[in-house]
Amino acid sequence: MRVIGVTGTIGAGKSTVLRWLAAHGARTVDADALVHHLYETDAALQAQLQSRFGESVVVGGRVDRQALRGVFADPSALADLEQIVHPAVHRVRDRLIEEARQEGVAVFVLEAIRLVEGGGSARCDELWIVVAAAEVQLARLGARGMDAAEAQRRLAVQGSVARWVDRFLLQSRGLGRSRPVVVFDNSGTEEQGQAQVRRLWSGLQGV
Repeated sequence: MRVIGVTGTIGAGKSTVLRWLAAHGARTVDADALVHHLYETDAALQAQLQSRFGESVVVGGRVDRQALRGVFADPSALADLEQIVHPAVHRVRDRLIEEARQEGVAVFVLEAIRLVEGGGSARCDELWIVVAAAEVQLARLGARGMDAAEAQRRLAVQGSVARWVDRFLLQSRGLGRSRPVVVFDNSGTEEQGQAQVRRLWSGLQGV
């Protein structure tokens, strides 16, 4: 089974690429969706978050994501949040990968905005970094109702292609194997993006 990691900044179109891959038959997992699920169902995780960030972060038996919004502007608090959440996400991810492997799935795709930083890319056989021109990203975020200043702020604190590539390749050396990196330019039309996926998918079938 080939495990592909998909990452990129907000507005680049990671979820769209994930949808296209699913249409070709890949088993896909959105790490953010896993976090949502854990926030609603994992009592131990909820208790850890309450211990660190206060009782108010859990409301009605689920984590209130709005109550955690301020964490993302504080590097120290964000690091603590990730130390709590990432291990739980990794446990679920590993279980899903093994289930897919046992079922004979050919391609498994994991999408996450902090895939490399959070260590999730260690389970991947290759990395796809989805990028888009800045004006395209801002237009997409604006269409979601995000004002330009907030969009610029979020983009400024996220990772970069160079940093992701460097960390992934360093991680590959530590694993003792070569793993390819694909930079997927999703600035164009849906037809252009789908054409890229078709070409890359054809290459996967030859692995």
